[in-house]
Amino acid sequence: MGNNPIAAFRDALAAAGVILHQSETIRADGVLHRARSADDKAGKVSCWYRLHLDAPVAGAGGSWKSGASVRWCSKRESALTAKERAELAARILRERAEAQAETERRHKDAARRALRVWNDSAPAAARHPYLERKGIAPGIARQSGPSLVLPVQGFTGKLWGLQFINEQGGKRFLSGMKKSGCFIRTGDMPAPDGRLIVCEGWATGQTLAALSPGACVIAGLDAGNLQAVATEGRRLFPALDMVIAADLGEVGLSKAKSAAIASRSRWIWPSLPADAPAWVNDFNDWHAWRKCLRQAVAS
Repeated sequence: MGNNPIAAFRDALAAAGVILHQSETIRADGVLHRARSADDKAGKVSCWYRLHLDAPVAGAGGSWKSGASVRWCSKRESALTAKERAELAARILRERAEAQAETERRHKDAARRALRVWNDSAPAAARHPYLERKGIAPGIARQSGPSLVLPVQGFTGKLWGLQFINEQGGKRFLSGMKKSGCFIRTGDMPAPDGRLIVCEGWATGQTLAALSPGACVIAGLDAGNLQAVATEGRRLFPALDMVIAADLGEVGLSKAKSAAIASRSRWIWPSLPADAPAWVNDFNDWHAWRKCLRQAVAS
């Protein structure tokens, strides 16, 4: 640890992927603090930390944005006294409950903001540049200024947040929203007696919905959230016919396979010939490429 536990704690945070902005000064008062990350824009705070200087010197921190977190102690566990172990265990239990309460508060605040923005948004323009480029219909999308607005929901139908997609295809989620186990639907909410297809992105979901009449298609937001969505769907609907539709690439395929195994589902991916272009990465790309080929043959 050396003579500077605050510096050692900051290094431990960074090693875990929780990199605080250079302007952030760590306050070692045992209180939960929000902090700006190195890549947060001004006014945004996506990190949290708490550091105690009383024995045993220890702390914890994380990122609400990435989900990374770490617990740190100035001593190895084997070097702690019985009293220090007991104090540390009590702290962890107490602070875990406080951190959970803070997370729930952030989620509720984001849900209130999401509902306000959603209600104030108009139906999406059919000729929005992103929709035209992807070759998809607006569906449930709304629009606020130049950006599409998509509802992020849970299986109960509650609105937890929003995804915004600008004209160039840049995407962002509403800050502070609940993400784990949530999704963007393309039509009706999932039901226990239908077929459910779970994919990553909403544009891919729109394509799969058009290609799979009668199926309920939902977008799990990203590869890392597929398993949480699929396992929650299986918990609620044990007999549901569920299919995980993978994006291509190492991450997309591995995460989809893990989600399928964990939720006892089938999984599929775009089957490409050797001469497929490098930009084909998901079912939306695959459909657009096949359409181009058909048009080329017809002409």
